[in-house]
Amino acid sequence: MRATLKQVSDDTGLSIATVSRALRRKKRRYSVNEEKIYAAARKLGYPFIGESDTSDKTTIALVTEIRQGEFYSSLFHGLHSATRESKSDIVFVNVDDQLDNPVDFIIKLSKKYSGICLFLPGLDKDSYTAIKEGVGTYPIVSLIPGKNLKVDTVSFDSYSGGYMVAKHFEEVGYTNMGIITGPKNVMDSSFRKNGFVDHINERKSLNLSWSFEGDFSSEAGSKAFLDFKEKKLKKIAIFGCNDHSCFGFMKAATENGYTIPEDFIIAGFDNLSFCESITPELTSVSTNFGSLGKQAIRTIENMVSEKEGIIGQVSMIPVRIIIRNSTKV
Repeated sequence: MRATLKQVSDDTGLSIATVSRALRRKKRRYSVNEEKIYAAARKLGYPFIGESDTSDKTTIALVTEIRQGEFYSSLFHGLHSATRESKSDIVFVNVDDQLDNPVDFIIKLSKKYSGICLFLPGLDKDSYTAIKEGVGTYPIVSLIPGKNLKVDTVSFDSYSGGYMVAKHFEEVGYTNMGIITGPKNVMDSSFRKNGFVDHINERKSLNLSWSFEGDFSSEAGSKAFLDFKEKKLKKIAIFGCNDHSCFGFMKAATENGYTIPEDFIIAGFDNLSFCESITPELTSVSTNFGSLGKQAIRTIENMVSEKEGIIGQVSMIPVRIIIRNSTKV
């Protein structure tokens, strides 16, 4: 029995009218909601114009958890834009309902698409190994940094980003430093933390005097502030491993009478748009999703044309620190 618009609507939580407009559109628009619609239609077997014949093109699947928010929008847009300058098409495959067994799901997808880009922050090393064993030389690339993975990786140089932040703190005269980390099981978080801590350890004059384990959310940033306040820390430079944790920390701090950068300085990672609109403006490590998308698509296309994978090849996309008022003393 053919799937219906109502089933696609129910699956996405969006109205039938919104679903219908997206699936009838000849030229696909780029948005998180529409990618949810395409993913649901593909899963349910509902035909749509955007799935027209692409037999003369390489079709690459981005496998991820489709989330709202600027970070994921930037990721999708970077890959989508890259295909405009290439011979490939990109489709977005939502893995939300396959998280209990993502390895088998990804292996099955390899039968359908020319290549796969993975953006699954919680996927561990053993899962990558199992995927590679299951797909052989099939073109597959991870967009998350990792050590000794069995698949090629194209990712931001998160380690250097963390290192830059600690160096910047030192340059503006701070010796006591703190960090709000991301989830332990997210490799990108570990790289950001390791870069930051390694610069501190290289300098005898610097100290990591405070650490709080977060989860990349603003709520975790708020909880981090409570811990910070309880410890009565003074003259400290804080690195939030993403911008949302910094936002939560700064909001809680200002509500409790703290001023920034007088009482502490703080910097984040990802350079989301709100960094320029909050008070004070947030120093942050900037990432270029356009460059990430181009390199990822180029890597997949090369693997397709060569009919072989280069196991474990690593491509790092440079990052840079954007200095704003939160660290200007």
